[in-house]
Amino acid sequence: MRGLWTQRDCVVPDNLPTPDELHTQVQHRLIGELQKAESLHRELLDSLPEVVMRCEVDGRIAYVNPAWESLLGFPRSECIGRDLREFIFEKDRARWIGFPKAGDPDQTSHLRLKKKDGSVCWFLAGLRRSPNGACFGLLQDINDQVELVQQLRQAQKMEAIGRLAGGVAHDFNNLLTVIMGGAESALQAASDSDPGLEEDLRLVLEAGEKASVLTRELLAFGRRQVMQFRVVRLRDLIEGMQTILQRMVGDQIEIALEDHCATGKVSIDPDKMEQVITNLVVNARDAMDGSGRIQFSLSDLELGHTGGPPELSSGSHVVLAVSDEGKGIEEGSLEKIFEPFFTTKEEGKGTGLGLATCHGIVSQNRGAMDVSSTVGVGTVFRIYLPSV
Repeated sequence: MRGLWTQRDCVVPDNLPTPDELHTQVQHRLIGELQKAESLHRELLDSLPEVVMRCEVDGRIAYVNPAWESLLGFPRSECIGRDLREFIFEKDRARWIGFPKAGDPDQTSHLRLKKKDGSVCWFLAGLRRSPNGACFGLLQDINDQVELVQQLRQAQKMEAIGRLAGGVAHDFNNLLTVIMGGAESALQAASDSDPGLEEDLRLVLEAGEKASVLTRELLAFGRRQVMQFRVVRLRDLIEGMQTILQRMVGDQIEIALEDHCATGKVSIDPDKMEQVITNLVVNARDAMDGSGRIQFSLSDLELGHTGGPPELSSGSHVVLAVSDEGKGIEEGSLEKIFEPFFTTKEEGKGTGLGLATCHGIVSQNRGAMDVSSTVGVGTVFRIYLPSV
Protein backbone atom coordinates (compact mmCIF):
# COMPACT_ATOMS: atom_id res chain seq x y z
CA MET A 1 0.00 0.00 0.00
CA ARG A 2 1.57 3.25 -1.13
CA GLY A 3 2.65 5.62 1.62
CA LEU A 4 2.99 2.97 4.38
CA TRP A 5 6.28 1.64 5.83
CA THR A 6 6.66 -1.96 6.75
CA GLN A 7 9.31 -3.67 8.88
CA ARG A 8 11.03 -4.83 5.70
CA ASP A 9 11.48 -1.18 4.69
CA CYS A 10 13.44 -0.35 7.92
CA VAL A 11 17.21 -0.80 7.78
CA VAL A 12 19.00 -0.88 11.16
CA PRO A 13 22.70 0.07 10.97
CA ASP A 14 25.06 -2.59 12.18
CA ASN A 15 27.23 -0.05 14.16
CA LEU A 16 24.43 1.40 16.34
CA PRO A 17 25.83 1.80 19.93
CA THR A 18 24.45 -0.34 22.67
CA PRO A 19 22.66 1.34 25.60
CA ASP A 20 25.79 0.96 27.77
CA GLU A 21 27.99 2.49 25.07
CA LEU A 22 25.50 5.34 24.58
CA HIS A 23 25.48 5.99 28.34
CA THR A 24 29.30 6.08 28.38
CA GLN A 25 29.41 8.52 25.44
CA VAL A 26 26.92 10.88 27.09
CA GLN A 27 28.79 10.62 30.38
CA HIS A 28 32.11 11.49 28.74
CA ARG A 29 30.53 14.42 26.93
CA LEU A 30 29.00 15.76 30.16
CA ILE A 31 32.30 15.34 32.01
CA GLY A 32 34.08 17.24 29.24
CA GLU A 33 31.55 20.05 29.38
CA LEU A 34 31.82 20.20 33.17
CA GLN A 35 35.61 20.30 32.99
CA LYS A 36 35.41 23.06 30.40
CA ALA A 37 32.97 25.03 32.57
CA GLU A 38 35.14 24.48 35.66
CA SER A 39 38.23 25.63 33.76
CA LEU A 40 36.40 28.74 32.57
CA HIS A 41 35.13 29.40 36.10
CA ARG A 42 38.61 29.02 37.61
CA GLU A 43 40.13 31.20 34.90
CA LEU A 44 37.58 33.88 35.73
CA LEU A 45 38.30 33.69 39.48
CA ASP A 46 42.05 33.73 38.89
CA SER A 47 41.82 36.87 36.76
CA LEU A 48 39.72 38.92 39.20
CA PRO A 49 41.55 41.80 40.96
CA GLU A 50 39.29 41.32 44.00
CA VAL A 51 39.82 38.61 46.59
CA VAL A 52 37.28 35.80 46.31
CA MET A 53 37.18 33.50 49.31
CA ARG A 54 35.23 30.65 50.84
CA CYS A 55 35.19 29.91 54.56
CA GLU A 56 33.87 26.93 56.47
CA VAL A 57 31.15 27.22 59.12
CA ASP A 58 33.73 27.93 61.84
CA GLY A 59 35.50 30.66 59.85
CA ARG A 60 38.43 28.61 58.57
CA ILE A 61 39.55 29.58 55.06
CA ALA A 62 38.77 26.89 52.49
CA TYR A 63 39.62 28.78 49.28
CA VAL A 64 41.13 32.09 48.16
CA ASN A 65 41.91 33.16 44.61
CA PRO A 66 45.36 34.48 43.53
CA ALA A 67 44.36 38.09 44.31
CA TRP A 68 44.76 37.20 48.01
CA GLU A 69 48.45 36.50 47.50
CA SER A 70 49.07 39.53 45.26
CA LEU A 71 47.31 41.97 47.64
CA LEU A 72 48.34 40.59 51.04
CA GLY A 73 51.56 38.76 50.23
CA PHE A 74 50.61 35.49 51.95
CA PRO A 75 50.93 32.36 49.79
CA ARG A 76 47.54 30.72 49.40
CA SER A 77 48.90 27.42 50.68
CA GLU A 78 49.73 29.08 54.03
CA CYS A 79 46.18 30.36 54.49
CA ILE A 80 44.02 27.34 53.79
CA GLY A 81 42.67 25.95 57.05
CA ARG A 82 43.48 29.06 59.09
CA ASP A 83 40.86 31.26 60.74
CA LEU A 84 40.11 34.43 58.76
CA ARG A 85 40.23 36.41 62.01
CA GLU A 86 43.98 35.76 62.21
CA PHE A 87 44.42 38.12 59.26
CA ILE A 88 42.10 40.86 60.54
CA PHE A 89 43.82 43.93 62.02
CA GLU A 90 43.79 43.64 65.83
CA LYS A 91 41.87 46.89 66.41
CA ASP A 92 39.10 45.72 64.06
CA ARG A 93 38.55 42.29 65.58
CA ALA A 94 36.47 43.62 68.47
CA ARG A 95 34.03 45.44 66.18
CA TRP A 96 34.04 42.74 63.50
CA ILE A 97 30.40 41.76 63.04
CA GLY A 98 31.31 38.25 62.05
CA PHE A 99 29.86 35.92 59.47
CA PRO A 100 26.19 36.21 58.50
CA LYS A 101 23.80 33.39 59.25
CA ALA A 102 22.08 31.37 56.55
CA GLY A 103 19.19 33.37 55.14
CA ASP A 104 20.57 36.71 56.37
CA PRO A 105 20.94 39.50 53.79
CA ASP A 106 24.38 40.13 52.33
CA GLN A 107 26.71 41.77 54.82
CA THR A 108 29.02 44.59 53.70
CA SER A 109 31.54 46.37 55.89
CA HIS A 110 34.93 48.05 55.84
CA LEU A 111 37.70 45.83 57.06
CA ARG A 112 41.44 46.13 57.62
CA LEU A 113 43.61 43.09 56.93
CA LYS A 114 47.26 42.61 57.83
CA LYS A 115 49.73 42.09 55.01
CA LYS A 116 52.70 39.76 55.21
CA ASP A 117 55.10 42.73 55.48
CA GLY A 118 53.27 43.96 58.60
CA SER A 119 51.42 46.84 56.96
CA VAL A 120 47.64 47.17 56.94
CA CYS A 121 45.30 47.41 53.94
CA TRP A 122 41.66 48.56 53.80
CA PHE A 123 39.06 46.34 52.10
CA LEU A 124 35.36 46.56 51.35
CA ALA A 125 34.12 43.12 52.39
CA GLY A 126 30.91 41.57 51.10
CA LEU A 127 29.86 38.28 52.74
CA ARG A 128 27.06 35.78 52.17
CA ARG A 129 26.24 32.54 53.98
CA SER A 130 25.14 29.63 51.77
CA PRO A 131 22.37 27.21 52.86
CA ASN A 132 24.95 24.52 53.70
CA GLY A 133 26.73 26.85 56.12
CA ALA A 134 29.73 27.87 54.02
CA CYS A 135 30.49 31.59 53.81
CA PHE A 136 31.53 33.26 50.57
CA GLY A 137 33.30 36.62 50.55
CA LEU A 138 34.41 39.25 48.05
CA LEU A 139 37.12 41.64 49.28
CA GLN A 140 37.80 44.80 47.26
CA ASP A 141 41.00 46.77 47.88
CA ILE A 142 39.99 50.34 48.80
CA ASN A 143 43.25 51.42 50.41
CA ASP A 144 43.90 54.21 47.88
CA GLN A 145 40.36 55.59 48.28
CA VAL A 146 40.62 55.56 52.09
CA GLU A 147 43.98 57.35 52.01
CA LEU A 148 42.59 59.94 49.59
CA VAL A 149 39.61 60.62 51.87
CA GLN A 150 41.92 60.95 54.88
CA GLN A 151 44.16 63.37 52.97
CA LEU A 152 41.15 65.41 51.89
CA ARG A 153 39.84 65.61 55.47
CA GLN A 154 43.28 66.65 56.69
CA ALA A 155 43.51 69.33 53.98
CA GLN A 156 40.07 70.68 54.93
CA LYS A 157 41.03 70.64 58.60
CA MET A 158 44.26 72.52 57.89
CA GLU A 159 42.40 75.08 55.80
CA ALA A 160 39.92 75.71 58.62
CA ILE A 161 42.68 76.01 61.22
CA GLY A 162 44.58 78.30 58.86
CA ARG A 163 41.64 80.67 58.50
CA LEU A 164 41.23 80.79 62.27
CA ALA A 165 44.94 81.30 62.93
CA GLY A 166 45.23 83.95 60.22
CA GLY A 167 42.30 85.92 61.61
CA VAL A 168 43.60 85.81 65.17
CA ALA A 169 47.12 86.74 64.04
CA HIS A 170 45.82 89.69 62.01
CA ASP A 171 43.93 91.13 64.98
CA PHE A 172 46.80 90.38 67.35
CA ASN A 173 49.24 92.11 65.00
CA ASN A 174 47.12 95.27 65.08
CA LEU A 175 47.21 95.26 68.89
CA LEU A 176 50.98 94.69 68.86
CA THR A 177 51.45 97.68 66.57
CA VAL A 178 49.71 99.92 69.11
CA ILE A 179 51.67 98.45 72.05
CA MET A 180 55.07 98.71 70.36
CA GLY A 181 54.32 102.18 69.01
CA GLY A 182 53.44 103.38 72.50
CA ALA A 183 56.54 101.74 74.00
CA GLU A 184 58.81 103.40 71.41
CA SER A 185 57.25 106.82 72.09
CA ALA A 186 57.62 106.34 75.83
CA LEU A 187 61.24 105.23 75.40
CA GLN A 188 62.08 108.37 73.45
CA ALA A 189 60.45 110.53 76.12
CA ALA A 190 62.00 108.68 79.03
CA SER A 191 64.37 110.68 81.13
CA ASP A 192 67.97 109.58 81.50
CA SER A 193 67.44 109.98 85.22
CA ASP A 194 65.12 106.97 85.24
CA PRO A 195 67.22 104.06 83.88
CA GLY A 196 64.83 101.50 85.36
CA LEU A 197 61.93 102.74 83.25
CA GLU A 198 64.11 102.80 80.15
CA GLU A 199 65.15 99.17 80.73
CA ASP A 200 61.53 98.11 81.26
CA LEU A 201 60.49 99.77 78.00
CA ARG A 202 63.30 98.02 76.12
CA LEU A 203 62.09 94.67 77.52
CA VAL A 204 58.58 95.51 76.32
CA LEU A 205 59.92 96.22 72.81
CA GLU A 206 62.00 93.03 72.83
CA ALA A 207 59.01 90.92 73.86
CA GLY A 208 56.88 92.69 71.28
CA GLU A 209 59.38 91.85 68.54
CA LYS A 210 59.31 88.17 69.53
CA ALA A 211 55.52 88.27 69.47
CA SER A 212 55.68 89.86 66.01
CA VAL A 213 57.77 86.94 64.75
CA LEU A 214 55.15 84.48 66.00
CA THR A 215 52.42 86.60 64.44
CA ARG A 216 54.17 86.57 61.06
CA GLU A 217 54.46 82.78 61.26
CA LEU A 218 50.75 82.50 62.03
CA LEU A 219 49.95 84.81 59.12
CA ALA A 220 52.09 82.60 56.88
CA PHE A 221 50.22 79.52 58.07
CA GLY A 222 46.93 81.32 57.49
CA ARG A 223 48.07 82.18 53.93
CA ARG A 224 47.81 85.91 54.49
CA GLN A 225 51.30 86.92 53.44
CA VAL A 226 51.97 88.92 50.29
CA MET A 227 53.78 86.75 47.73
CA GLN A 228 56.23 87.96 45.07
CA PHE A 229 56.11 85.23 42.44
CA ARG A 230 59.02 84.58 40.08
CA VAL A 231 59.94 81.71 37.79
CA VAL A 232 62.98 79.95 39.25
CA ARG A 233 64.72 76.59 39.01
CA LEU A 234 64.49 74.82 42.33
CA ARG A 235 67.97 73.37 41.80
CA ASP A 236 69.43 76.88 41.52
CA LEU A 237 67.53 77.99 44.63
CA ILE A 238 68.86 75.10 46.72
CA GLU A 239 72.42 75.39 45.42
CA GLY A 240 72.37 79.10 46.26
CA MET A 241 71.51 78.21 49.87
CA GLN A 242 74.00 75.34 50.21
CA THR A 243 76.77 77.27 51.97
CA ILE A 244 74.40 78.80 54.53
CA LEU A 245 72.64 75.48 55.13
CA GLN A 246 75.94 73.66 55.65
CA ARG A 247 76.98 76.19 58.29
CA MET A 248 73.65 75.70 60.04
CA VAL A 249 73.95 71.91 60.29
CA GLY A 250 77.68 71.64 60.96
CA ASP A 251 80.47 69.52 59.50
CA GLN A 252 79.12 66.19 60.76
CA ILE A 253 76.00 66.35 58.56
CA GLU A 254 76.23 65.89 54.80
CA ILE A 255 73.85 67.78 52.51
CA ALA A 256 73.34 66.21 49.06
CA LEU A 257 71.22 67.11 46.04
CA GLU A 258 69.85 64.85 43.29
CA ASP A 259 68.08 66.45 40.33
CA HIS A 260 65.99 64.23 38.05
CA CYS A 261 63.87 67.06 36.59
CA ALA A 262 63.73 68.03 32.94
CA THR A 263 63.75 71.74 33.83
CA GLY A 264 62.61 71.99 37.45
CA LYS A 265 61.14 75.44 36.86
CA VAL A 266 58.34 76.67 39.13
CA SER A 267 56.60 79.98 39.81
CA ILE A 268 57.11 80.74 43.50
CA ASP A 269 58.14 83.40 45.97
CA PRO A 270 61.85 82.50 46.31
CA ASP A 271 62.32 84.22 49.68
CA LYS A 272 59.38 82.39 51.23
CA MET A 273 60.49 79.06 49.74
CA GLU A 274 63.96 79.59 51.22
CA GLN A 275 62.23 79.98 54.58
CA VAL A 276 60.49 76.60 54.05
CA ILE A 277 63.72 74.85 53.05
CA THR A 278 65.62 76.34 55.98
CA ASN A 279 62.95 75.17 58.42
CA LEU A 280 63.00 71.63 57.03
CA VAL A 281 66.79 71.47 57.23
CA VAL A 282 66.80 72.70 60.85
CA ASN A 283 64.22 70.05 61.77
CA ALA A 284 66.28 67.38 60.01
CA ARG A 285 69.42 68.49 61.86
CA ASP A 286 67.65 68.32 65.22
CA ALA A 287 66.21 64.87 64.43
CA MET A 288 69.68 63.44 63.65
CA ASP A 289 71.41 64.68 66.81
CA GLY A 290 74.26 66.32 64.92
CA SER A 291 75.34 63.66 62.40
CA GLY A 292 73.95 61.97 59.30
CA ARG A 293 72.80 62.92 55.81
CA ILE A 294 70.15 65.32 54.51
CA GLN A 295 69.08 64.48 50.97
CA PHE A 296 67.37 66.89 48.56
CA SER A 297 65.73 65.10 45.61
CA LEU A 298 64.01 66.79 42.67
CA SER A 299 61.72 64.89 40.31
CA ASP A 300 58.92 65.46 37.81
CA LEU A 301 55.39 64.24 38.46
CA GLU A 302 52.48 64.17 36.04
CA LEU A 303 49.14 64.14 37.86
CA GLY A 304 45.89 63.06 36.26
CA HIS A 305 42.47 63.56 37.75
CA THR A 306 43.49 61.24 40.59
CA GLY A 307 46.72 60.70 42.50
CA GLY A 308 48.88 62.98 44.62
CA PRO A 309 47.66 65.22 47.44
CA PRO A 310 43.95 66.05 46.98
CA GLU A 311 44.50 69.83 46.94
CA LEU A 312 46.63 69.61 43.78
CA SER A 313 45.18 70.12 40.33
CA SER A 314 46.06 67.82 37.45
CA GLY A 315 49.08 68.60 35.29
CA SER A 316 52.88 68.72 35.53
CA HIS A 317 54.49 69.21 38.93
CA VAL A 318 57.95 69.34 40.44
CA VAL A 319 58.45 67.36 43.64
CA LEU A 320 61.09 68.41 46.15
CA ALA A 321 61.77 65.68 48.71
CA VAL A 322 63.83 66.48 51.82
CA SER A 323 64.84 63.33 53.68
CA ASP A 324 66.87 62.74 56.81
CA GLU A 325 68.30 59.80 58.75
CA GLY A 326 66.83 60.87 62.05
CA LYS A 327 64.79 59.14 64.72
CA GLY A 328 61.54 59.33 62.72
CA ILE A 329 58.05 60.40 63.74
CA GLU A 330 55.47 58.22 65.48
CA GLU A 331 52.41 57.38 63.38
CA GLY A 332 50.06 59.14 65.79
CA SER A 333 52.01 62.39 65.39
CA LEU A 334 52.16 62.36 61.59
CA GLU A 335 48.55 63.42 61.08
CA LYS A 336 49.06 66.42 63.39
CA ILE A 337 52.52 67.41 62.19
CA PHE A 338 51.39 70.48 60.21
CA GLU A 339 49.02 71.80 62.87
CA PRO A 340 50.03 75.05 64.62
CA PHE A 341 51.56 74.69 68.09
CA PHE A 342 52.07 70.94 67.67
CA THR A 343 55.67 69.83 68.14
CA THR A 344 57.52 66.60 68.82
CA LYS A 345 60.45 68.48 70.34
CA GLU A 346 61.08 68.82 74.04
CA GLU A 347 59.30 71.58 75.91
CA GLY A 348 60.99 74.91 75.34
CA LYS A 349 62.80 73.80 72.17
CA GLY A 350 60.11 74.63 69.62
CA THR A 351 57.02 76.78 69.17
CA GLY A 352 55.20 74.26 66.99
CA LEU A 353 54.76 76.87 64.25
CA GLY A 354 57.65 75.94 61.95
CA LEU A 355 55.98 73.20 59.92
CA ALA A 356 52.62 74.96 60.10
CA THR A 357 54.29 77.99 58.53
CA CYS A 358 55.90 75.80 55.85
CA HIS A 359 52.53 74.26 55.01
CA GLY A 360 50.92 77.69 54.71
CA ILE A 361 53.68 79.08 52.49
CA VAL A 362 53.63 76.06 50.17
CA SER A 363 49.83 76.24 49.92
CA GLN A 364 50.01 79.95 49.10
CA ASN A 365 52.50 79.06 46.35
CA ARG A 366 49.76 76.83 44.84
CA GLY A 367 51.47 73.68 46.06
CA ALA A 368 51.03 70.95 48.66
CA MET A 369 53.08 69.13 51.29
CA ASP A 370 53.04 65.66 52.73
CA VAL A 371 55.26 63.59 54.97
CA SER A 372 56.19 59.96 55.50
CA SER A 373 58.32 58.56 58.28
CA THR A 374 59.66 55.34 59.71
CA VAL A 375 60.67 55.31 63.36
CA GLY A 376 64.39 54.61 63.67
CA VAL A 377 65.01 55.15 59.94
CA GLY A 378 64.11 58.74 59.08
CA THR A 379 61.57 61.17 57.66
CA VAL A 380 60.77 62.49 54.19
CA PHE A 381 58.94 65.77 53.57
CA ARG A 382 57.68 66.27 50.01
CA ILE A 383 56.76 69.60 48.44
CA TYR A 384 54.64 69.52 45.27
CA LEU A 385 54.70 72.64 43.07
CA PRO A 386 53.14 73.23 39.62
CA SER A 387 55.87 73.32 36.98
CA VAL A 388 56.10 75.98 34.29
